[in-house]
Amino acid sequence: MSQYLSASLRLPSTLARHRFLVAQLAWRSFASRYAGSYLGWLWTPLATLIQFALFMVVFSVIFKIRVEGLGIDLAKRPPVGFGIYLITGLVPFLALNDAVLRAARVFRTHATLVQRVRMPAEVLVIGDVLGAVLHHAISFVVVLAICVIGGHCRLADLPWLGGSLALIALWVVGLSLTASVLGAVLPDVSEALTLGMQLLFYGAPLVYPLAMVPEGVLRTLVSANPLTPLVGASRAGLIGAAPPEPLAVAAVAALGVALVVIGAAALDRWRYTIADLL
Repeated sequence: MSQYLSASLRLPSTLARHRFLVAQLAWRSFASRYAGSYLGWLWTPLATLIQFALFMVVFSVIFKIRVEGLGIDLAKRPPVGFGIYLITGLVPFLALNDAVLRAARVFRTHATLVQRVRMPAEVLVIGDVLGAVLHHAISFVVVLAICVIGGHCRLADLPWLGGSLALIALWVVGLSLTASVLGAVLPDVSEALTLGMQLLFYGAPLVYPLAMVPEGVLRTLVSANPLTPLVGASRAGLIGAAPPEPLAVAAVAALGVALVVIGAAALDRWRYTIADLL
């Protein structure tokens, strides 16, 4: 047990010692997304705004879908349209989804670098994933601005907003480390992870409120989905929705820590054989 914990405890110091390399890898990963583009990273906020406008027109104007059962005090805040509800759930999920799928392919994508350059494996994983997450961080800032301008996000919501960001970061690191090892050992794991993330997406109240789920086994399964409190905390900070139960948040945080420990230990165990598997 101590060797598993020691691998995760060494992770912050390893990343700090190679922080410049992490930053270079992150920037390379981020810039490659916009290579050859005139607008570059400006496409990210533009795409987020266009997506939000489409959600509002299609779901709020045409379908006239109303979101209820969020626990929002409508005497103090404006009602939440389905477009805002949907995009505040999509952005955190897409960050996690992109992180885990990119991490699963990171060693195979950079096989030449892994085989020829000596560097800690976790530096390559975190650096590459960080560049992908930066794209979603820009989208998150746009969504936050929309919520603030619309009067949905208040100063009192900042603790939940900060807590949700910390949880998302914890899960990004844990999932990335774990997925990177699985992707190196099992070539078909990317397809399996894609299906798994889809199950998590539809099994969490991202496109529907939890109040719409019938009581019983189905409600229990949806509530047990780790994305439910994760996105619930994010929405509590962005639109003032009722926050998730503290026990659920604590469980998600503990599971995130466990993923970091497992991922760091697995990477430490396989670091010297990854190059031979590619």
